[in-house]
Amino acid sequence: MRRFWLGLLLAIIAGVFFTWLNAPEWLERWNEENQMMVEQQRQDGIAAGQQTDQSGCLEEALQRVESCSGSEYRCTVDGGTFFKACWENSLPSVGLCDDVPPYHEKATDDDKAWVKERCTELELRAKGCRLIMRQQQQLCSATREAAE
Repeated sequence: MRRFWLGLLLAIIAGVFFTWLNAPEWLERWNEENQMMVEQQRQDGIAAGQQTDQSGCLEEALQRVESCSGSEYRCTVDGGTFFKACWENSLPSVGLCDDVPPYHEKATDDDKAWVKERCTELELRAKGCRLIMRQQQQLCSATREAAE
């Protein structure tokens, strides 16, 4: 029995050492793949923005995060990247920002309540919806500031 535990301990140590040696390569590969996926979402957003208005970008981004089957992280990053690129390359939508509260770097209780209410109102369960709503706040605030 003692040999079993000693063998198991040695196997664990060897596994940790092997993982430690390969970690930089794994991280580099992951970063490259992540950058490629983000760039693809950005390109998709640019293309979509040239075909629609800001309201269409919002709808498409929300649909993407809601129907995404990847990890929550991946879906949120992809949806947010798509939305920003689409918004910046689309036609303005009259009234889209009218009821959107101003953006604050640190979300206030009112900001959080608005985001939650919007996602509930739209019947969206994905957590990415909240990010998209925060992004809408940020983009609408930037649009208002540019107009002033």
